[in-house]
Amino acid sequence: MKQTIALTQSEGRLEGLETLLARHGLEVWRVPLIETHPLQTDLTPLLDCRWWLFTSVAAARAVAGQGLGLAGRSLGAVGEATRRALEALGGRVELVAPQETSESLAEAFLALRPFGFVGLPQGNLARPTLFRRLREAGYTVRPVVVYETRPRPWPGLPAPDLLLVASPSAAWALPESIRQQSHCLALGPTTAQALVERGFAHTTIAQPNPEAILQTIQQL
Repeated sequence: MKQTIALTQSEGRLEGLETLLARHGLEVWRVPLIETHPLQTDLTPLLDCRWWLFTSVAAARAVAGQGLGLAGRSLGAVGEATRRALEALGGRVELVAPQETSESLAEAFLALRPFGFVGLPQGNLARPTLFRRLREAGYTVRPVVVYETRPRPWPGLPAPDLLLVASPSAAWALPESIRQQSHCLALGPTTAQALVERGFAHTTIAQPNPEAILQTIQQL
């Protein structure tokens, strides 16, 4: 009987992971535990920012959904999925973080040392890492909440053997009923801390990429 793993990451994140795991004999379920909803918000703080940095596809769609064009801006993106979303919406992406984390985007941006104010369209649960790193480096940074994250109920599936938890929000959305039955794989230390606070057994995956996830599973 195949070992089962449920993937909770958002659309477009960790591309190729499902195929990779299936190729190595796992039965893969897609079980998103959170969903995003765009907000109607004041985008004025972004208007005089030369750079807009996006850490999710949801942020890109939320900004475009309010009619604020992306053309003429210098755009930075976390990962290829966010880059493609921005380009599909008419933007020109000048910077793509090598890892799908805000830390990676901060490091890539600061390595370039570009000039200008920086706008951060983000969700209501965004971590302050990117904002703090840029502000400490001397940039004027303007975060604007353009979408909110809401939990989704567990879809009635049995508990999987393994459960990839991709964010602290997903960790808090986990049902108590699977606590004793599934072993969680935490994508990064912040997600791991959320699982600790909830009392879920877990193994932390340090690098947010499919190869590191597969390697951790094989070691387990």
